[in-house]
Amino acid sequence: MPTYRTERAAETVELGRTLAGQLEPGDVVAFFGELGSGKTTMIKGICAGLGVNDPVRSPSFVIVSEYEGRMPVYHIDLYRLADRAGCEAVGLDFYLGGEGVCLVEWAERAGSLLPPAAIRVALAVEATGRSIEVVGLSGPR
Repeated sequence: MPTYRTERAAETVELGRTLAGQLEPGDVVAFFGELGSGKTTMIKGICAGLGVNDPVRSPSFVIVSEYEGRMPVYHIDLYRLADRAGCEAVGLDFYLGGEGVCLVEWAERAGSLLPPAAIRVALAVEATGRSIEVVGLSGPR
């Protein structure tokens, strides 16, 4: 499980862009980290790496943003949902394991709805930047 360190937002974006090259349709990437830890910043890089040209913003108020790139990208933000029941109510299971890549912020709120094979990304703010641990994605497939 590699752990990366980034000092600037641009480095976090670039890490996301690099990891995007390893993603395939049906992949679920679950993001964990406190508010401001860089989840959306990294997702911007993943989206760029997947060929998304639209501006990528945190979809906190709409829950799900759909983008077109070299495959569909579903950016889901569960911040405003309290628990698994809320996730079920917005149809999270429709997106998980679908034809595109599913990027889930505040993934802990999905509970057991997350597939066991989900790629887990834990971000933490440190004194000199961010620590980013990636579990479930070790290299090109």
